[in-house]
Amino acid sequence: MTTTTTKDPGSLLVLTFDAPLKAREAFLAFQRLQQEEAVVLHDAVFFEKDAEGRAVVTETIDTPPAESALRGSIWGALLGTLVAGPIGTLVGGAISAGLGALTAKLIDIGIPDATVKELEESLASGSSALALLVSHVKEDALEAELRRFAGAKLLQSTLTPETVQRLRNALHREA
Repeated sequence: MTTTTTKDPGSLLVLTFDAPLKAREAFLAFQRLQQEEAVVLHDAVFFEKDAEGRAVVTETIDTPPAESALRGSIWGALLGTLVAGPIGTLVGGAISAGLGALTAKLIDIGIPDATVKELEESLASGSSALALLVSHVKEDALEAELRRFAGAKLLQSTLTPETVQRLRNALHREA
């Protein structure tokens, strides 16, 4: 078997599982692969949908606007205090909070929000998924690691068709 490396930055890989813990375990496996320099992880998003269809989405990179506003207000208040005293605290905090929230809303790093929303809507009730934005994939190492997750499904990928087929074969093998 030949080792090839996919160097396309930003390849999407979406795996679905029948239990939330399996998605977390797969993420840990990908982190180990990154330590072994078999893949570079740029972003990960966890999806869980309960039996009633309620979804929980956890992104690892994009921060919510409220969190960005809070961080921005703290730094703005600090800087404002140093520059203009008590008035600077209020003005700096308010301006930085607004800019932080706006930045979080407008700048989407990692997996695009539209893709996240689409995946959330397509996930079956009672299942979970892990979406990964990867690059520099050593396909042999990834294929070997995915064999541990027999029963999982490769829902979507922007890797080459040959690589996608290899990964699907690895997931369909007996554990």
